[in-house]
Amino acid sequence: MSNITTIAWFDSLTASVFALGAAAREMRLAHQAAQVASWQIEPARLRLVIGDVNIRGEYKISPCDIALSQVRGLSRAYQRMTTDLYENLALTYAHGTAAALLAVIKGYRPRYVELQRDQTDHYIVPSDPLPDFRGDLGDWNGQRRLTLLRSIVAARMLDHSGELSHGSMAGLADAAYAYGEQAETALHHLLLTSRTDHGPEEEQ
Repeated sequence: MSNITTIAWFDSLTASVFALGAAAREMRLAHQAAQVASWQIEPARLRLVIGDVNIRGEYKISPCDIALSQVRGLSRAYQRMTTDLYENLALTYAHGTAAALLAVIKGYRPRYVELQRDQTDHYIVPSDPLPDFRGDLGDWNGQRRLTLLRSIVAARMLDHSGELSHGSMAGLADAAYAYGEQAETALHHLLLTSRTDHGPEEEQ
């Protein structure tokens, strides 16, 4: 007799959504750490170190200037990478959680968030806008904030095609992450208030 416990679909779904949010949170921390590291090597706050070395008697260099230049290059690369990954994960969290919420509203019982990844290991973010859940969540008091965050994400997505600074891209990521958190709360509310036996048994 098997001793493996079958996990209910709503438990595995909420665990799936939570894990996606946790991944976005970890990448947000990495992005913030990259920003702090960049500040620590800002030229304006560093004490000038005077001193050169000879390279086999051919020319002189400042080892401190070269080291700082190398560190700044590494820092910029780390910032670009973490900004890109945080944005991708935050948008995936928003869209993945919204898709799970929409499936439950339609009466389906998905066990997991369904995602796709490309050859660079980035998640493929849908080009469609986030769903509009107005009227679908009963009297839940978080609907207004969810709708507001949806509009903020949409507006920042429109700006995203232009030349943006890392701060602007992080603004999109932060908005998408906030939407994902609110959509996750909505999912928990829906599962707690409308867990019934009717509806299709189909899993997505």
